[in-house]
Formats: sequence, structure tokens, C-alpha cells
Amino acid sequence: MQRSTVASLLRSTQAYCSQICDKETLPFGIAYYSRRFAALPQANQLREVVFDDPGRIAAAFDQAQAWFAQRELVCHRWAPAEGQAPQPIGACLASRGFLPRASVALALTQWPQLEVPAGVRVLPARAVRAAFLASYAGLDAPSAAVEAQERESAGERLDDPQFDAFVAVIDGEPAGRGALYQVGDMARIIDLFIRPVGLDRGADRALLAHLLTLARRLAMRHIYAQVEAEQRGCLELLQRAGFVADGEIVEFHRQPAPPPRAWC
Repeated sequence: MQRSTVASLLRSTQAYCSQICDKETLPFGIAYYSRRFAALPQANQLREVVFDDPGRIAAAFDQAQAWFAQRELVCHRWAPAEGQAPQPIGACLASRGFLPRASVALALTQWPQLEVPAGVRVLPARAVRAAFLASYAGLDAPSAAVEAQERESAGERLDDPQFDAFVAVIDGEPAGRGALYQVGDMARIIDLFIRPVGLDRGADRALLAHLLTLARRLAMRHIYAQVEAEQRGCLELLQRAGFVADGEIVEFHRQPAPPPRAWC
């Protein structure tokens, strides 16, 4: 049975978390956690959250807080499972420092013909590791620890053979990055980030064209992306390339949240 776009993206996010996290199943969800990357919200979160009785959410919140605290960690995100109404969870978490973050689920419906801008080189991240890691530097991270752990975790993801990351280079400098992440018979455009100079020179189009060309060569049956609703530039880029909106994903992030580090 074919999964929905939302279900496929949630599945891929679990696999993406597992690249850098341990996990443990709790009665109401799956805890993904990492003491090594304790400063990263994406490395310490609760996913696939399900409640039959909304009256149990407050007690579950306290249980989750205690579970992470026992490991000297903080839970930064709650992500409902597919089919779980987010409103009851949001109503409980709002008074506990969490706010909703909505994303658009997208599926590719046709292979596009994308023009590749001149002057942009797209290189495998494993071959230009230093340039790939440099794309995480100097981007207003909340702290030096967060920036350092962003780079370290990104380097660790490169060890996954199903994670093909690339760097857009303009005049010898990294102008953006992006990856194609394969999970079973699907692939996901992920971690698409473009520096301002890259937007001016078409690095976004060059990276997307490269990632979709790779997906087609690998004969991936389904291609997906997930974009925060506020990231209008990325959403418009993907829609011009043949992606269509096919659902919404709502998570709850502890505040204050760091600024977005990537388009997708």
C-alpha cells in the first residue's frame, strides 16, 4: 500500500534523526536524543506522538521532561504522528513554552526541465568536505556550541551512503548546499540552504537541478520535500520545478527557537 506524502516525510524524518541520535520508545511517542549533540534541537525531540485521551497530554509532558532531564538533556520538539490532531497537543504545550511550526508537504508530479545557471559548480560534499562544513559557519547561530555541533553532525551524516549531499560553489566559495536522502523507494530533497550570494547567482536552481537529475538516474519512485510555510522562496522554487503541495505537517518547537538554518 502506498504511503501518503505526509506519512512518507514523517518516515524519512525518523530515519534522518537516527543518523545522529539514539532512540527509545515511550508510551506516547519515540524519543530521539543525543548527549553528544545536546545543543541541537533536531537531536533531542519527541516524534510520532499519539494520544487516545487528550486528558493525558499534561501528564505525558511531565513524563517526557523527566525522561530527558534524567539524561541531562532538554526536549526541544514534539511532532504528532500522522492522523493525530495537533490542536490538543498544541493547547497543552502553548503554556509550556512551545509554539506550532507548520510545514508544507510536497510531492514531485513531473520531471522538470531546469536551466542550470552559468558560473555555479555543484560538487559532491564528500569530495569537498571542508567547503560543505564551511557552509554552516557564520550564520547567526544562537551560540558557538550550536554552530560547532551543526558542523559536526553534518559531517557525520555524510557517512550514510543513502545521504548524497552537494555544495554549490561560486568563484571558489560555498554558495549553498543540498542533499538527496533515500529511504526505501523514496527520496527527499533536504537541507537545501542558499547563501545570499547564491540566490543572486542561481545556486538554488543549480542545486535543485542536480539533485533531481540524481533522483531520476537512481530511478526513485517517489520524490518529496518538506518546507516550512514561511520559507516562501524555497516553496516557490520547488513548485516551479514540478512539486505540488500534498498536506501539512505541524510540529511544536520550544521557544525561543533558532532562526531557520535551511530552506528545506
